[in-house]
Amino acid sequence: MRAPLAALAVLGGLLSLQACVTAPAKALAAEWYEIGNSWYDQGKWAKAGAAYSKAMRLDPGLVAASYNLARALVEAGDYEGALSSLDTVLAQDGANVRALSLEAYILWKKGDPKAALEVYDRVLELDPYAPDAIYNAALLREATGDYVGAIAAIEPLAATKSDDASLGAFYARVLAEGGRSKDAIAAYEKVGALGKLSAADYESLGALYAEARDFAKALAALESSVGAEPKRAAAWFALARIRLAQAEDGKAGLEDLAKALAAGFKDKEAATALLEEPVLAEREAVAEALRKAGLVK
Repeated sequence: MRAPLAALAVLGGLLSLQACVTAPAKALAAEWYEIGNSWYDQGKWAKAGAAYSKAMRLDPGLVAASYNLARALVEAGDYEGALSSLDTVLAQDGANVRALSLEAYILWKKGDPKAALEVYDRVLELDPYAPDAIYNAALLREATGDYVGAIAAIEPLAATKSDDASLGAFYARVLAEGGRSKDAIAAYEKVGALGKLSAADYESLGALYAEARDFAKALAALESSVGAEPKRAAAWFALARIRLAQAEDGKAGLEDLAKALAAGFKDKEAATALLEEPVLAEREAVAEALRKAGLVK
């Protein structure tokens, strides 16, 4: 959390100012606030910010204007200005969940995931069922490599929102990252039953099936991936590897490899591993294609 003494100083000033705000000033502030909302809805961040600032000068106690000013500043990329505006909100209401959530998001965008997580944890102390805070905190834990923490955070939410495909795919991804492959497959299959798997999801599911040595399902998932996004080089390469090393389908495997290379496949480690497969159809042709692409010597 940011400096409490600074927040108290702001609060003291606001209380003295609020006592002096006249009814006409409050009415005019409300008008400027609505003007700001109109500009915000149109994506005019600078104009929205200017209107909110006028509202705040007329009525320093208009917390909604301070909060919306922070939102407009975030959209404009002025994170320091947004945090300063949120200080005004949090000085009056330190338990304002929306303001704290926005502060956490800003800290995340500024590249401080640890501080952002601390604020999200504060949000969840105040509102343990805030879905956005749960989701974002889990994303941050994933980003910092805390897959166990990410799974623990998102698992209850995923269980209650089984029709949310985006949430389900994220849950499947962190399960896979956390080493729970069977659970990850089951989670991806639930999303697939909704017809909402993305090309990236299909690619991840294909990798999990291949790891489980269910190559028929792996091929089907990877074909769905490249069917949705034909330029997915890694998915084409995964198809090639299964066909060349497991299905011994040299013709189709070479075609998939050519498509992977044409799509820009550049993973030298994976290329070397392919050539090290004990059984590999069309080994010489594969080696030549990889050499021409500069992936092996």
